[in-house]
Amino acid sequence: MVAEASPKRAATGAKRQGFFESESIDQLLSMILELATELWVVRERLYVLERAAGQLGVPLAATMEKYRFTEEEDRELTAMRRRMLTELMRNVGRPHRPTSRSFGKKSARRQR
Repeated sequence: MVAEASPKRAATGAKRQGFFESESIDQLLSMILELATELWVVRERLYVLERAAGQLGVPLAATMEKYRFTEEEDRELTAMRRRMLTELMRNVGRPHRPTSRSFGKKSARRQR
């Protein structure tokens, strides 16, 4: 299980590591990596869940297709979605430490 990152981390004022000269590109990359990490965790857990249910003889896929959320479940999912979006956007607008190298330009060593 993936531990949730603390919103306090972004609020401390600590600068995050920069990788590109453009802060916007860095922020976008951070968001993409965050999404990719979350997606992989969900895929892995779903894989295990489907295999375990199949071993127990539970028709999970068919049951999931027919399932309808209760109002309470809908509220819970809405809150979870908001937390996920807050976590995803935590680096937007946060200053970063400038990178010491450029991935967009050839280094002097490579040009030889």
